[in-house]
Amino acid sequence: MKNSLIWIMSLLVTMVAVITGCSKMDDTYRGFLEKGVIKYVGKADSVQVLPGYNRLHLRWLRSADPSVSHAIVYWNNRTDSVEINIEKSQDTIVVPLENMPEGSYTFEIITFDDLGNNSVTVEAIGRTYGEQYENTLLPRIPEITEFLDAQTLKVFFTNVTDTTMKGTELIYRNNDMVYDTLLVSPEEPFVVLNSFSRGWLKFRSFFKPSSLAIDQFYTGYDSIRVKGLPVELAKTGWTATASSFDDRSGTRYRPASHTIDNNPSTIWVNQITPQTYYPHWVQVDMGQIHEGIEGFAIITRVGDAAARPKTAELLTSLDGVEWTSFGDYILESISDMQYLSIPEPVSVRYFKVILKNAHSSNENNAALAEVGLFTR
Repeated sequence: MKNSLIWIMSLLVTMVAVITGCSKMDDTYRGFLEKGVIKYVGKADSVQVLPGYNRLHLRWLRSADPSVSHAIVYWNNRTDSVEINIEKSQDTIVVPLENMPEGSYTFEIITFDDLGNNSVTVEAIGRTYGEQYENTLLPRIPEITEFLDAQTLKVFFTNVTDTTMKGTELIYRNNDMVYDTLLVSPEEPFVVLNSFSRGWLKFRSFFKPSSLAIDQFYTGYDSIRVKGLPVELAKTGWTATASSFDDRSGTRYRPASHTIDNNPSTIWVNQITPQTYYPHWVQVDMGQIHEGIEGFAIITRVGDAAARPKTAELLTSLDGVEWTSFGDYILESISDMQYLSIPEPVSVRYFKVILKNAHSSNENNAALAEVGLFTR
């Protein structure tokens, strides 16, 4: 009897506990049931970040959910955001974001319907580029130039190792004095300029840091000066003097003026009777100052190797009193014109050629057919 009573009491306690627990469970879920089932709308699909210069575009595909009507994009830990409307006709959503300082960003994209239901959050990471990035870029340099003729220049470029480089812009002034622009692809080792005789080549390279970039990024402009083929100065109005000259009669009368008569068959020779010895010199007054002189143009002697000088000191002057020497140059024993370049372009009125020895060790005499100056 006593055991039966204990069993009945235990059963009653258990039933009370079960009833009480069910009541609490109903209280826990009643709030959710009163609100109904949570509804999520279609999320942003295939999100991409398209970088630009202190700006970017966010791009994604519109979900198949027709109820999606707008979206909010957050960044900077949700301190910045933008809300956009989404039309049902839009297949691709593009969100331009301007005035975005150079750096990396994490974006959160949430879409909504007109009832306020939202999608799950979609994250996308990207960056913008700016001045700091551009300062790291290096241009492709015109490394070698070669004249194919007087007006055709072949320009060789350095190899490209940066795959983000998309090309190089080359600016030059043609022979009609008009500026032309040529775009050189990374695959081109050289280009040919068909109308160029001399002057500056201005260049810069451009880059796209990724295939999705919406902007190109440029290096600063650099330039190189290309010297053209030698162009001799006209000798009109020039006068020539010499240390001495062969003043014998007839064809043996060979004054200094023969060096500036534009006739290579006539020559100047130092005084023979009585004999004079090295050094010998010829000096020319051009009558006015010429700027941008690049060097000396000399023909020693055509057809006859006798008395051809070997070592020549080259000098220039503005007043015929103070002289600048460019040092000793070696003349070849040939009949052709020889162009002897000086280190930097100079302004000149007077020039002098001092001959110091001959190709033949026992030769006392010197012969010159033409002397002049050239620009490039």
